[in-house]
Amino acid sequence: MFQRTVLALVVAVLVSGCRYFDTQTSPTETEPVSLSGVVRATGTSAPVKGANVLILDGANKGRAMTTDVKGVYKFADLTAGDANVSVTAYQFPEAISGVHISPGSTLDFSIEPPPWSAKGNGSDALEVPAWVTRVRVDAEFEGATGTGITGKCETLAVRFANSSLLNTNLGTCTNGVRHYQGVHLMSGGGMVEVFAQSTLVFWTLEWTR
Repeated sequence: MFQRTVLALVVAVLVSGCRYFDTQTSPTETEPVSLSGVVRATGTSAPVKGANVLILDGANKGRAMTTDVKGVYKFADLTAGDANVSVTAYQFPEAISGVHISPGSTLDFSIEPPPWSAKGNGSDALEVPAWVTRVRVDAEFEGATGTGITGKCETLAVRFANSSLLNTNLGTCTNGVRHYQGVHLMSGGGMVEVFAQSTLVFWTLEWTR
């Protein structure tokens, strides 16, 4: 009787052990997933570089990424699930959007760009944001004017990306204008150069849609 009891206990242990071993050798694994996208300025195709992309909640809460020069971001090795994602950039309002993160998921953002303008007198060079595609130029020569046919003028020239946007005479000379105002097309952002004969030429550049 004792031997039968011991044998039954041994068999029970062996059976239990086999079941435990089977469970541990076939675990359920979660496949890593990704999330990528592009951040652009609203109303344009211009990318927003240096924008901060943050996963606000869910299994990937706290993961952060910065967009590259093309406005692109990509999170790798994420856990699948729902999440809210935030995008912030200097002078831009925050944008938040929801997404279900799965293999190869994407989420693009369009954020409202801030107004842009610059003013000065004389010659200068300045950086124009990528989303500025049209700029209004206002300029005037505020020096003393001459008399007679020739009058008094000074030249104002504006160049962007090695192309001439404007070359005009300001003042009361022949072919001159007292006050210049015009809209000029630009693209892609970059350096704009203003050339004036003296600091008596005053100008304003302003982004217009």
